[in-house]
Amino acid sequence: MIQVLHASHNGVLYKRHIANIDDIADLIRESDVETLTSADGRTDFWITPSTRPANRRINRKATEIFLATTGFTAKNVPLLRGIVVLTAHGTTGAPVTMTDAHLTGLADTVGTASWRDALILAVRYARDERRQRRAEQAVQPDFFQRKTPLRRLLRR
Repeated sequence: MIQVLHASHNGVLYKRHIANIDDIADLIRESDVETLTSADGRTDFWITPSTRPANRRINRKATEIFLATTGFTAKNVPLLRGIVVLTAHGTTGAPVTMTDAHLTGLADTVGTASWRDALILAVRYARDERRQRRAEQAVQPDFFQRKTPLRRLLRR
């Protein structure tokens, strides 16, 4: 069994045991998965490219861990979405078990961003939430929405 870190969409980190890559897809709840690797090459981040509604929410803890383990800055780190599974990999690229020290080290990176990075991430999270809210409203228009601006109606 391979020990992995499961960053759930609800903001909780879980230690899980899996047998192979198919179990990673089951944890993510998608058949298509992609991987990102940390700067030191020790950690793989398994994500889904799907844009289903369940995968649109930002996984803040996984994003913070990714920021801490890569060379990205808070301005350009990709916002990881949905469920993310973190694994280690062997020389062949296949997932291998993570040590307890590695798991603890990754979990401890959450909340260690500088105040500036935390502020930048908070602004990016809020901007993304507003963008998604606007996109949902565009799909479902308001029943009472006016077709012409009020100024035009008053000029007549």
